Amino acid sequence: MAEPVISVILPTYNGSTYIRTSIDSCLTQSFTNFELIIVNDCSTDNTAAIIEAYAKQDSRITIIHNSINKKLPQSLNTGFDAAKGKYFTWTSDDNYYAPHALQTMLDALEKNTGTDLVYADYTLIDNDGKVTGTRAFKNVYNNFTAWLGCGACFLYKAEIHTALKGYNPSAFLIEDYEFFVRAFLQYQFIYVADPGLYFYREHAASLTTTQNSSINDLSKIFIERLMPGLENKLPSHQLALLYRKYAVYYAVLKNNSGKSYQYLQKLYGIAKLKALVTLVYIIAMKFSWVFRFLFFGVSSFFKLLMGKKQP
Repeated sequence: MAEPVISVILPTYNGSTYIRTSIDSCLTQSFTNFELIIVNDCSTDNTAAIIEAYAKQDSRITIIHNSINKKLPQSLNTGFDAAKGKYFTWTSDDNYYAPHALQTMLDALEKNTGTDLVYADYTLIDNDGKVTGTRAFKNVYNNFTAWLGCGACFLYKAEIHTALKGYNPSAFLIEDYEFFVRAFLQYQFIYVADPGLYFYREHAASLTTTQNSSINDLSKIFIERLMPGLENKLPSHQLALLYRKYAVYYAVLKNNSGKSYQYLQKLYGIAKLKALVTLVYIIAMKFSWVFRFLFFGVSSFFKLLMGKKQP
């Protein structure tokens, strides 16, 4: 039997509510030469029974049951370690592909010589599958600081996974974003501005919904670790935007003047006017916080005082 061209990894944990839709969307792809590796991360619901039933019906499906709960990054690595395809991707148990998704992304890679990874926009849906909007990820080469990563609809050469040694377990919650930034430093991306290839379910239990603040902080930490590579990769005008972002982040949100000053210095070295404007902005934001604090304190004091004077 010939090796599959594409390996699709589907990690799942208690995914019984939507996993049938996710699996069906893989099995009904117009491009059929793929393998689907489902990694069950110690589910306690009936997920195992569902996926085993599918595996009996379609030889393209392989099931891996983790012996311990590994969480997403390590479950992905477990799946990809078993993958045989020339190209890799992964999907979630609550999302699903349009029938032409794999073919469209494969065509984009094979028709654009020198391209290593393709990513696309997606359509947002709610718990009931109703369309609620779209999300555009934009071209990473136009503005790295505004780039949200590759999203959930992507395909890349297997060699990328091998070279990067897979997903970083310590980057849990942002493992995909951190992986894609590392890939961006070494490989060539192409962007497909089409939200019709993938359907992403936003609901109250999703990690991106429940961990928003943590995700923001983690992304800053891991991108900062990759800063030397970004300094070699990005053009000066984009690097200036990145320095500005970190200077403001550390000054305003983290109250870390030392780190903020470090990035202001870097910014001043390549864009003096932007550094001065950023400094003024930081000072203005700091004073606005002080003013709001004083106003709240004074108003609260007078309310308390007036309350005491009432009979």
